[in-house]
Formats: sequence, C-alpha cells, structure tokens
Amino acid sequence: MPSFPSILRACLLAVLACALGASACAAAPQLADASAPRPKSAAGACSTLELVVFRAYPESDGYSSIVRDVGPSHRKAVERRLPFKVHFNELGQHNLLVAFRGRRPVGLVYQRTEESDWGLVDIAWHVSLDLRVYGFEVTRGLGRDAKEIADSVFAEKLAGSTFDEVCARLAAQQEAMAKGPSAPSEHLARTVLRSAAKALAVTSTVWDREIEKLHDQAEGFDLFPAAARFARRTSRLEVEDPAGKQEFDVKVMYAYDFGNTLLGYVIWSKPREAADGALLRWVVDRDRRVVVVRPDGVVREAASVEDWSRLSGRLLAAPGDVEPGLAALAQALAALAIRLERRGRAL
Repeated sequence: MPSFPSILRACLLAVLACALGASACAAAPQLADASAPRPKSAAGACSTLELVVFRAYPESDGYSSIVRDVGPSHRKAVERRLPFKVHFNELGQHNLLVAFRGRRPVGLVYQRTEESDWGLVDIAWHVSLDLRVYGFEVTRGLGRDAKEIADSVFAEKLAGSTFDEVCARLAAQQEAMAKGPSAPSEHLARTVLRSAAKALAVTSTVWDREIEKLHDQAEGFDLFPAAARFARRTSRLEVEDPAGKQEFDVKVMYAYDFGNTLLGYVIWSKPREAADGALLRWVVDRDRRVVVVRPDGVVREAASVEDWSRLSGRLLAAPGDVEPGLAALAQALAALAIRLERRGRAL
C-alpha cells in the first residue's frame, strides 16, 4: 500500500498539472490586464471566439477576458432597453474579450447565440470602445451563408452603428417585411439586427464601468504614449460665476511614466442640471497648461469654440480673456485636479 506522503505528493502533482493545463484558457478575473495580454498565436488561443479577436482586430497582439455574472437586475435592464419584446433568460457567467495592441485596448468581442429560421446561430460581435458595432462573424450555423452575410453590403452599412442606429435599422427592416412576403435574406437580416441590438444592450449594461475605463485608457495612451499607468478620480464641483452657482460632474485621469512622474491629465466636465450641456474634455500637460479643450457632442454656439481654442497653451489656473463662466470653470478645475492628484498619491 502506498504511503501517505506518496499519495499526497501524487495529488499535488495532479492538481498542478490540471492548473497548468487550464491556465492557457482561464479567463482573467480582473479588468483587462494590459500588463499581461495573451499571445497572438493560434497555439495561444483556446477557442474559436478567441481566434475571432485577432481576425476582428488584425493590429492587436494580445487579448484579455472580463467574466461577469449576469443576474436578474441585468436581465430587467436589458429587456427595458430593447425596443422589441424579448425574454432575456441568459443568466450566469458571460465573457467579454478585449483586444490589445501592446498595453492599449483596441476593441471588444462579444458572442451571442440566437434562434433563427436556420436553427441556433452563434454571432461574434466586434464592438468598439465607444460602443459601436464594427463587424461580426458567424461562428456557428448558416453554413455557406455565414461568410456571405458577414462580407455583404448589409454588413458594411451596419458598421459604425450605435445602439439607437441599429434599432432604427431594425424598425425599418420590420416595417418593410410587414408589407408582404419576405425573402429568406430579409429574415436573416432581421435576426442579425436583433442580435446586434441585444449585443450592444448587454455589453453596455453588464460591463459599463469596465468599458468606460478601457475607453479612457485607450484615449490616455493616444494622448500620452509614454504613460506606464493611469489613475482615475471622480468628483462633483461647484463653480460660482457672474451667472450664479453651477454644479459639474468631473472625472480626471492622470498619466504617469515608469518613474511615477506625472505626464499630464485629461479632465471631463459636464453640468449636472443642463441635460444638453456640453461634456468638455480638457487635455492638460505636465506643466498644467491646456493642450486642447474639445466638446463631446454637438456645439450650438461658435463663440464657445472660439473661447475653447484661446485656452490652448495657457495655464489652466490662469485662463485669461475668455467668457467669465468658462474662466471660472477652468480655475476651479485646476484647483480640483491638484487636490485629487495629491490625495491619490497619499493613498
């Protein structure tokens, strides 16, 4: 009979072997680890879905995985958002793959299984970091039609669509089908559009915070290529100007090099009460001078653009001869950014 130590040693070796065998396909539990992306090779990929990552983003050289539990609250949120009746019963773990180029995230892949006139169909969606559909690949089902639809004019027109634009296309598709007998291609187009809407609804609901961080990280590397890490802080800010008091939601992302020296930062500011108020993005260098101020969204007043352009090259804390409200906001942001950065270093 084997001795107890030999049995224990055999068990430990077995556990180690299983761990080593599973490590290549194990999903990363944390948010997209840019420091250790997966290798770009067929041998390094463990599934068809992971191979899709490199076909979807040829510039990528690695990937990571974010696994999340989809619960009843997610299901209700998705069902409320979709413009068509659906029973979203896909509870349990869902996997979002993130493609990387070096340490910069470049895009997402999320796969859905859909019911269709041809049986179950798996569609892997290529989703940008600003939550737009940029392509798809049918990984199971449809046979020869799978490649044809992914490479069709229909797919080209769908590329770049937001959730609202996908829903508008779906509504137009369903309206056309309601006028008379529909060809198989129209049923297939409807299946794909419904899948696109669900894919965007699920990703933006389940991984909203993670995708926001990835988007900011990508923008940070574009603005500060020498950055080794980023730190994000959020706050509310009250600004008093000649027009009165106004509250802003503020997010600041600091870029640091490998020596932990500040390279600069990006500030996003948005008025809390004005639904149509511009979300401004302020890029500031290491000397705390404004590089550029740009809005995310529609700008209605040319005077605003002119004031924003005059801020370039000026100290954020000394904006000079610009509109008084903008000057007050710049000075308040300058003080807040310094305060949040010092607080972050003290943690």
